[in-house]
Amino acid sequence: MLREWADSDTPFMARLFDADDMAANTDIPAPFDADAFLARIRQRRAQRIVDLAVTRDGGEPLGLVALHVASGVLGYAVGPAHRGRGLASRSLRLMTAFCHEKLGFSRLRLGIVQGNVPSQGVAQSAGYVRGDDALVERVNGLGQPKLLETWHWTAPETPGQ
Repeated sequence: MLREWADSDTPFMARLFDADDMAANTDIPAPFDADAFLARIRQRRAQRIVDLAVTRDGGEPLGLVALHVASGVLGYAVGPAHRGRGLASRSLRLMTAFCHEKLGFSRLRLGIVQGNVPSQGVAQSAGYVRGDDALVERVNGLGQPKLLETWHWTAPETPGQ
């Protein structure tokens, strides 16, 4: 289940996001600051970037998914203690379906840090394929430059198109 982030999520955030691999593979800064994270989410919302909490039942956050509405770029991250259970794959599939069925996207993109094999597996399991696009350089949460591979999802063609 995906839901909005709330101030009451603050006690869970450090366990999710204050990890070296989280900062290395995302733009979430380390050391992690929950108040700054909530402020960032609110600021990003004004830029039409939607960050949602990944949960099992609407309760405790276990990770996040994000959508840049204008560009159709998605992102995801699951806290270290909750990995390996299919949460990222299910969340990405859910967001992909929502973007296609409700928002009308026929193509979506991901940017995955080059060499991040677990994230590549998540993308593949949700129907994304690595594109031939040039690598994109971005700064991660540790302030280091990283190269991102672009992965694409394209809506299946329906008969009669």
